[in-house]
Amino acid sequence: MWKYQKTKQARYDNAEICNPENYPELVSYACDVAKAVGVRYGAAHNELKARQDENGEYFDPVMIEVGARLSGGRKSTMAQTAIDNWDPFTSLIQSHCGLSCQRIPKDISHLIPNRFVRHLFLPVEKAGLIKEIRFDEATISNLTTLHSSVMIVKAGDIVEETTDIVSCAGFVWLVGEQAQVDMDTKTVLDSFSSIY
Repeated sequence: MWKYQKTKQARYDNAEICNPENYPELVSYACDVAKAVGVRYGAAHNELKARQDENGEYFDPVMIEVGARLSGGRKSTMAQTAIDNWDPFTSLIQSHCGLSCQRIPKDISHLIPNRFVRHLFLPVEKAGLIKEIRFDEATISNLTTLHSSVMIVKAGDIVEETTDIVSCAGFVWLVGEQAQVDMDTKTVLDSFSSIY
């Protein structure tokens, strides 16, 4: 289960892996919608929005998308990194054969991440010609939680301001203990800037 955060400009800020047991109503709603549209075997990629109250509780979930597929991008690979002894691709094949996921103990109904994962979206702050991208690769490559990173734009590119996932300047994926991921997140964000 992934939770996306957006900025006030409605841009993606980050996505974090979550323990589905902490969101039973959202999981139940997503499962019910998948069943309602006929997803019985295989992956069910559900995206929904929910409002959050002042206590951090989610309510009024609304389905945005439901599909019989794995999550896009690196979400499946990152989930595999966060969950011990689990392979999403093998599980997908097993589920299409009518088998349950062999890595889920009999007393629980969800895969529980053992490590925290955060996917950072690095934005293009304004439209124009990028004169320079500042992203300290040496510092980033030494982070203990770094899984991978990619820069999409480079100096000399003419860009539009980020409005969605595909218009980001780059991405960074971090995996580890949440406190260390939080510290490494700050390091990544502090080391990234663009000059126009």
